[in-house]
Amino acid sequence: MNDTFRTKYLILAAAASLGLALSASAQTAAAATSAPAPVVDHGAGLLGSGYTAVTFRYTDLDDGPPSALRGVAVEFNQPLQAGYDFKLGYSWARASADPIRLTDQDLNAGVVAYTNLDWGRPFVQALAGWEWQRGRGASDSSFAYTLGTGVEFAVAPALALTPYLNFVRATGFNRSEADYGVKATYRVNRQWSASVGWEYNDVMHHKDRQTYTIGVNYHF
Repeated sequence: MNDTFRTKYLILAAAASLGLALSASAQTAAAATSAPAPVVDHGAGLLGSGYTAVTFRYTDLDDGPPSALRGVAVEFNQPLQAGYDFKLGYSWARASADPIRLTDQDLNAGVVAYTNLDWGRPFVQALAGWEWQRGRGASDSSFAYTLGTGVEFAVAPALALTPYLNFVRATGFNRSEADYGVKATYRVNRQWSASVGWEYNDVMHHKDRQTYTIGVNYHF
C-alpha cells in the first residue's frame, strides 16, 4: 500500500466513523429528552469521564542513534455533553546519545465523539495543535493534527481495552504517520485508574517505531 493511498484511506475511515458516531449520538440524545438522567458510571474506561492523566512514554528508535526516546505526557479530559469529550494534551520527550540530543514537544486539543453500544464504545477524535523539535544544531516547529478512531471495550467491571488507529500529520515537517495501538485501563477506585499501552508507529519515509506507555489517571 503506497503512502498516498494509505493516507486517503485513514482520513476517509476516520470521516466515516465520525459520521456514524455523530448519528448514533444524535439518536441517543433525542431519546434521552424523555428519559431520566443516567446514573454516572464509575466503572472501567475513560470515555465520558473527567480526568487528568500523567503518562510515561518509551519509544524505540530503529533509525538511531539515539536508540530511544523517553518522555512524559499530561492530558486533561472534560465531558462536554452525552457523547462528546474535550481533550487537551501536552507531551515532552528527549533522546540522547553523545554528542546528539533530540527534544520533541507537542501541544494539542480537540474533541472526542463516542456512542454507547451493548458491545462497546466506538469513538472518533479530531485534535489539532503545534509541535516543536530541537536537535543536531537546529530547531523547528509545525502545525500538526490527528484524526483517529477506535473502540473502548469493558472486558471486566474495572478493566477496559481500547484498540485504536490514529493518522498524525505535521504539515511544516512534511511528516505523516499511522499509529496502531491498544491501551488497557484498570479502575482502582472512584478517583484513580492506571493505564498501560503499546503502539506501532508507521512513520512514512522513515523506519517504523514502537512506543510503550504506563500512566496514572485521576478522575474528578
